[in-house]
Amino acid sequence: MTKTPLLLSLLAAGCATIPPKPAPTGPCQVTEATRMRFIGTRYRLPMRDEIAADANAPTARTLRPDDVVTMEFNPNRLTIRLDAMKRIEGLVCG
Repeated sequence: MTKTPLLLSLLAAGCATIPPKPAPTGPCQVTEATRMRFIGTRYRLPMRDEIAADANAPTARTLRPDDVVTMEFNPNRLTIRLDAMKRIEGLVCG
């Protein structure tokens, strides 16, 4: 009978929720580890938030070959460059 309260407390502790990661605040910084992890992989839309979080970028955009883009510099924005096969070929801030 003494094991029941211990077991219940362990089960209740296992049900605790993990708080979400805080949103990136910038400025964007792409590390070598982030480049090694993502460059060369096939891009899928759900990856955008993960890559942006790794780079601490509050905003991100994806550029494909021949996309027209604005040239203003935004230190909080991550640009994910894709090749024609939708593989990530570059990650740059700005």
